[in-house]
Amino acid sequence: MAVAHVYQVSEILAAINLELWGRYSDVAVEGEVTNFSRAASGHCYFTIKDSQAQLGIVLFQMHARTLRFKLDNGLKVVVRGRLRIYEQSGKFQLNAIAVDPVGLGALQLAFEQLKARLAEEGLFDAARKRPLPSLPQRIAIVTSPTGAAIRDILHVLGRRFEGLSIQIYPVRVQGQTAAREIAAALRNLSRWDQHDVVLICRGGGSLEDLWPFNEEIVARAIAESRIPTISGVGHETDFTIADFVADMRAPTPSAAAEVVIRAKSEICSLIDSSVRRIRGVLDRSIRERRHMLRHFASSDGLGAFPQRIRFRRERLQSRRVSLYRLLESHSKSLRTRLTAATKPLTRFPDRLALRDRRRYLQLVQQRSAQAIRTRGARQRQKLAGLVTTLQAVSPLSVLSRGYAIAFHRRGSRLRPIYDSANVSLGEQIEVRLRKGRLDCTVDSRSFGVESVWPVQTAGGTVISAADLAGEVKEEESDGSTTERE
Repeated sequence: MAVAHVYQVSEILAAINLELWGRYSDVAVEGEVTNFSRAASGHCYFTIKDSQAQLGIVLFQMHARTLRFKLDNGLKVVVRGRLRIYEQSGKFQLNAIAVDPVGLGALQLAFEQLKARLAEEGLFDAARKRPLPSLPQRIAIVTSPTGAAIRDILHVLGRRFEGLSIQIYPVRVQGQTAAREIAAALRNLSRWDQHDVVLICRGGGSLEDLWPFNEEIVARAIAESRIPTISGVGHETDFTIADFVADMRAPTPSAAAEVVIRAKSEICSLIDSSVRRIRGVLDRSIRERRHMLRHFASSDGLGAFPQRIRFRRERLQSRRVSLYRLLESHSKSLRTRLTAATKPLTRFPDRLALRDRRRYLQLVQQRSAQAIRTRGARQRQKLAGLVTTLQAVSPLSVLSRGYAIAFHRRGSRLRPIYDSANVSLGEQIEVRLRKGRLDCTVDSRSFGVESVWPVQTAGGTVISAADLAGEVKEEESDGSTTERE
């Protein structure tokens, strides 16, 4: 059976996508998220499934950044988008434009996720919260300058304690840029460090209206603030992330103004009550001390007290006189011993005086140093002369000018060669150079004229090289050897 038309792969996929565009350009599918991953570009790829099937989802970066909550495996969601086939791989997928959680709303889920994560990090711990100052002088308020909240705060503060220094840091409290403005205000106030406490306030509203106070950037700024913070956002039933992170939570902006400082009348009453209590304690203590004093004054022991003081004074005077006499006697004894010790010194002649001995010692030291230097110079000169002589007669100095010495090898001993007649053809000889040696074999020899260089003996007699060779032969015949150096 003949087919009416044969499609190319791209043609059939394009036709299917066109059909899907017409019928499934906006569909909503419910399922459980699995295989979730986020690419470096910001695109999200995951699969939603039920008990019988699964569908691939692509959420591009422009739509993924609008999500209020965090996608994760196991989360049940409703995905809206357009069905299509990805032509490069032939994969059937849903291009999502919105994702909503099933059950809780997106904002409520995002709130719960961020709350759990920050609580795990310890940002809600009571141990990190700081106490508020009891009597702040400078108060900063982060809120909208046109809202009802700021009017309520100023009214309450003016009624409870006039004369406070109040600074309003104007920010947006609703909208996309509100969270960044609130965080920037808190960081600036912390950096300036000119206030005693900071109020973060806003009137009531829906969860969407209060959402800037649920942003992570605001929570981090509150946690990093060096100034104690009070959160007064919404009504009593409204809770935000800022309430959990702040050092104190007030149910409303007006309540925040009442928490930040006591009413002046309450403070004055407290001071008056404290003064009365202190005065009563002092009065009771004075009465008790007076009663004790009267009791002591009327007792018999107090009448004898002046006599005891007089007796103690007389004993003290007696001991003072005895101590003075003891010190006087001891000082006289020391003077006598000192005089006896200085008399022998006065009999010494002037030439044995310490000053003359010191001068004589210095003179001896100078002469000794001069003698040591002179003797050292002479010894150095003598050593230099010996070194020069040794270098002149050293065989190494002769070898350094290009000469060499040839030796017979007789077992472990070496004998110098003075005449070529004493060497046989093919004999192994050793030639000593200035640096190193050569092991040679005699291939030829010649009998030339004897050396014209005279040889001087130890006794001063000059002999020729031939005579020296003859003496060497006689020594060899006598069995004498020259040890190898």
